[in-house]
Amino acid sequence: MEPVRCVLLLGEGNFSFAASLCGAAGTHVVATCYESEEEVSGRGRAAESIRRLRERGAEVVFSVDCTKLKDYFLPEKREFDCIYFNFPHCGRKAGVVKNRELLARFFHRGFLELNSNHPVRTVKEKLTAELSQAFPLQNIDDCLSLLHQGHLNGVCHSNIFWIILSPEETPSTEEVSNGLANAVLFSHVDFCRDTYKNGWVNVQEGCHISKQYYLRPSLLPYAQAIIQRGAFLPGTLHVLSGPVFRKCLITPYSMPVFHEMVFVCAVNRGTENSCIQMLVNNIKTSIHSLHQTVSGFKLNINLQEAMSFEKTELNDFAAFEFQVSKIQYFICVEIDNSGSCEKGSCVGIIRTAHYELVSSDLVVVFASLNLDLLAMLICGISDWRMLWTSDTRFLCQFPRGELRLFKSFSLYPPSYVHDVSFWVPDGEQFDEVAFHTIARQVSGEMVVSIQLIDSFQQSETGRKSLCYRLTFQSCDKALSRQAVAEMQLLFRKEINQCLRVTLR
Repeated sequence: MEPVRCVLLLGEGNFSFAASLCGAAGTHVVATCYESEEEVSGRGRAAESIRRLRERGAEVVFSVDCTKLKDYFLPEKREFDCIYFNFPHCGRKAGVVKNRELLARFFHRGFLELNSNHPVRTVKEKLTAELSQAFPLQNIDDCLSLLHQGHLNGVCHSNIFWIILSPEETPSTEEVSNGLANAVLFSHVDFCRDTYKNGWVNVQEGCHISKQYYLRPSLLPYAQAIIQRGAFLPGTLHVLSGPVFRKCLITPYSMPVFHEMVFVCAVNRGTENSCIQMLVNNIKTSIHSLHQTVSGFKLNINLQEAMSFEKTELNDFAAFEFQVSKIQYFICVEIDNSGSCEKGSCVGIIRTAHYELVSSDLVVVFASLNLDLLAMLICGISDWRMLWTSDTRFLCQFPRGELRLFKSFSLYPPSYVHDVSFWVPDGEQFDEVAFHTIARQVSGEMVVSIQLIDSFQQSETGRKSLCYRLTFQSCDKALSRQAVAEMQLLFRKEINQCLRVTLR
């Protein structure tokens, strides 16, 4: 028997396309429309097409918002083989900006959506609910732009994902200011590239990137903007969350993209320490409550002063936050049965600032949490890539948003090791973050480890040679030897062209 293909149609007008497709053998059609049935039925031949669809067993659903599909289809009914959205638009008189926003919201799929069972979503919801018991709480639901122009003060350029846009893709000032830059189809994500010289920039020497864009590495600028609004309420805990993007070295707990959650609260000067303690106590209570159903190990959560850490002891999340502005405290999580996770125990930071734009008597407390890292530590997920897999074997382990100890799909996924040796360009400092980022780019996150295994310098010429060992391994599927060999060849080509190294 021929398998049945399930097709979802969005934004149908008079349902004529759906009716013609419904006749195809082996196809089950689910046709939807934004308007109500009464509104559509009066449209030319729509009533006839709807009747024809129902007679042939198709599903016809009305008043469906394409940006909120999870509200209309249960999890077990979301396995569509194909989705058609013909001529997406907001109406005849809708402008380009509104249509781009529609597409941006349609394509946006995240862990933090309503009805999501993802563990990151569960952690976020529990934290919000717990803190709302102690503070008046206000969620910031603005459409926060993924794209920024210019540069971020104090942040190393090599830690940012820079965007090279073609002229037709460049967003307008209105789109960026209204958060609609999410709709841009990025033609290329790159390192800090000098568009005038069309070459790679030595980031240690700095570069002028005011006409370039970058993916947001932090939500802190949005949090700072909140306190300058007239609607900002002292004593209220303002909450915002979303994905942020940072270049980092390749390790199981270092994430180039993760979901950040930021809390902002203004309190009277002299009471900021009690506010911080209340925040941390509620975060601790929430995490312990989440972890009760996960057996096998115990988590300890504590607040540590930033000055007690050496920078070399920090994980990538904390080290980057140090660049943004001064940190007062770290929120750390330790696993009892195996000690703290290697450079992965810092899951949050707390900083304070005096803002006279609000009042000279007020101190603003900022708290930032890495939700993805928290979910990993709570559920025993040892590889951050697993959080982004679409494999149902991952999500089915967390039904109805329950947190459980994660069980790996395979105890022995195949891995392949390749070495690469090269000479570093004379007189230049080697950018290891860029080296790791190229590996991410060419492998599609299939490089699980990069280790420096040899380094030497010629006494006669002063030339420096490095040798790195790359381990290729997928978190949710088996890699073939040929696919890995092709990745390695492409990697060698890219580091030669982008970092100007001389391969050996």
